[in-house]
Amino acid sequence: MRTKRTAGWKTVLAAAALCVAIAGCGGGDDGTQVEEPVATTVEISPGSATLTFINAMQGFTAVVRDQNGKAMPNATVSWSGSDAAVFALSPSGSSATVEAVGNGSATLTATSGQASGTASVEVEQRATRLDVVSGDGQEAVRGTQLSEPLVVRMSDQGGTVAEGVTVTFLPDAGHGSVSHTMVETDADGLASTEWTLGHDDRMQALVAFSGDASHRFRATATADPPIPDLEFDTVALSRNDPTVLETFDVMAEILNSGDGVTPATFMLGVTVHGQLIETIEVDQLEPNATGTVEFTLGPFSIGRHSIDLMLDPDGQLDEWGTDNNSASQTIVVADQKTLAVGESATVESSFAGPVFLFRVDVSEPSDEALNIVLSGGSGDADLFVHYGDRPGHTDGYRCNSGNFDTNESCQMVPTRMGTYHVGVLAFSAFGPSTLEITVGGRPVEAFDMELVFLDNGTSSQDAIVGQAAERWESVMGRGVNDYPFFTTTPLPANQCFPGQPGVSEEIDDIKVWVSIDSIDGVGNVIGAAGPCHVRAISYGFGSIISTPTVGVLILDEADVAQMESQGTLLSVVTHELAHVLGFGTIWDIREWLVDPSLPNRPDADTHFIGPVTVPAFDAIGGSGYAGARVPVENGAEPGSSDSHWRESVFGDELMTPYLTGDTQPLSLVTIESLYDIWYEVNLGAADEFSLSSAGRAGMAMPRGPFIDLSNDIGDWPIVVGDQKTGRVVKVIPPRSRR
Repeated sequence: MRTKRTAGWKTVLAAAALCVAIAGCGGGDDGTQVEEPVATTVEISPGSATLTFINAMQGFTAVVRDQNGKAMPNATVSWSGSDAAVFALSPSGSSATVEAVGNGSATLTATSGQASGTASVEVEQRATRLDVVSGDGQEAVRGTQLSEPLVVRMSDQGGTVAEGVTVTFLPDAGHGSVSHTMVETDADGLASTEWTLGHDDRMQALVAFSGDASHRFRATATADPPIPDLEFDTVALSRNDPTVLETFDVMAEILNSGDGVTPATFMLGVTVHGQLIETIEVDQLEPNATGTVEFTLGPFSIGRHSIDLMLDPDGQLDEWGTDNNSASQTIVVADQKTLAVGESATVESSFAGPVFLFRVDVSEPSDEALNIVLSGGSGDADLFVHYGDRPGHTDGYRCNSGNFDTNESCQMVPTRMGTYHVGVLAFSAFGPSTLEITVGGRPVEAFDMELVFLDNGTSSQDAIVGQAAERWESVMGRGVNDYPFFTTTPLPANQCFPGQPGVSEEIDDIKVWVSIDSIDGVGNVIGAAGPCHVRAISYGFGSIISTPTVGVLILDEADVAQMESQGTLLSVVTHELAHVLGFGTIWDIREWLVDPSLPNRPDADTHFIGPVTVPAFDAIGGSGYAGARVPVENGAEPGSSDSHWRESVFGDELMTPYLTGDTQPLSLVTIESLYDIWYEVNLGAADEFSLSSAGRAGMAMPRGPFIDLSNDIGDWPIVVGDQKTGRVVKVIPPRSRR
């Protein structure tokens, strides 16, 4: 017989203990027991925050984890703060936002079940803005207290006033004192002080600051009785590189910034290296008025010189202050030697770089050429010659002779009374070479204007064009530098105007394409003229536009026939060829044209400032002309303005926009204007001409029959080529796009 036995109580307890030890023995799918998650930790991110202005906000996020470190995204989180006077709390589930309420430290707590976490919140209000409440821009007698206190308000980034912030009030040196230098802001964020002005300056200043925030208070001091305050507004020298033979002009503009008038006269002292060399009397100045003093200094010895100007050098004036009474300038004086016509000098250098300067003073003019010749010796030297004021750089000399040895020459035609400046540049070590100055006795290359007819007129018309070209060849004193570089850098066809041939040969001295063809019939557009390509001179510091190499003359065949029958064709063609040579077409490029009226300034007093053209204008009766000299047609009319002499002044002269009268003289002014664009000229080729009384009075329009040449400037690009290398320097756009 078998008997069934039941487990004892000890066996049952042991099994239960084993069940607990293995996976909790929950009701899992596999029959095992599963433990429920319990909130064990709460982490707040960020763990701390510092808020620097009231109403600043900061967001926080709480992450709840169970007993196994696993995140519990659905856990319920409650938020609390330890001090509502520090921050206000806006909870939203597992996130919360705090907003700064007041300075202090408090704790943010997030709780889930029995678990909690904390973050520290610091509110430290920082004043970042300083605003002026009152007190700026006052006026008072020097040494007295301003009527209103200086009051500022400090606030934080959010615009809340900041209490207990230290504000410093600090006057500039000599600008007085304050009742309190360092002031803490009150409950309204305000800080104030009283300002007593100083004695030294009329315009006084004080800075109020706290941290990076600041404001500069300003006040105007007056005197009783009022006193002046002298200072230099500007000081300019006519040049800061004179030679041992040259003087220079000083222009000083003096300002009285005080509240009192100066005496009838006061003194300006001039010192060089600390030694007083001259005192100059200055006329009376009213308050806030300026006066200009001009005087001449020099010549000085070689080297660097410090020139100091001092107002009231003897301290005779009662002024606001004297620290603004001085101004300084520095000049560097170069050596320069004189040479007379017929003399010679030996020039040499053992290294590259130096420029040897000479001055030739001509007392007797001549129609023959002035010859400046360098010859002999080894190495490479370049020669530069200029008439008039000495240029500041070799690029400014009108004659540049730069062969690859020491055989250099310049011919200036005619030999003018006045000063010629000569420079010899040591391109490399060179010499000994001889520099010689003579008048006449050497052949002068004639000027050649080559005409190429693209479209011929009648044989008589073509002959008149040739006659006009010969007139200009007689005006030119000699040829210009040949331009060989089209042989290596050809001028492309059609670059200037449709139908323009290409150029691939050497140019001596200018080539002009001529077209006499149908345009628009009688009485409309007569034609157009101007250069297509010009030489440029460059020795290292930019390029200076020289004279044209190629250009074009286009004429309407119907107008040509009519003008031939009227006997005016020669004057018209001569006028147009002047534009091809550069008259009115490269003025603005050479910077001789001042105050242009185009594109939209019809009232501009447009004028040409060529240094030999202005005296020529005076010589024909223009010395009494009231406007700017030499007057150029203004009115902002395309084609006529900025490119012709002013009709109302010059009347019948050849280069006005309207050809009037029985004859149209080619005046000395026109010929000298060509000299100023660097042609050598024959002054004897000028016609008799003087300004008429009607012209000086300024008639508005031509009277009687006239030929309208007011739209005769070619509207095509001008190519600029370096005459040393042939490289295209730039392309100047058509006039309509400048």
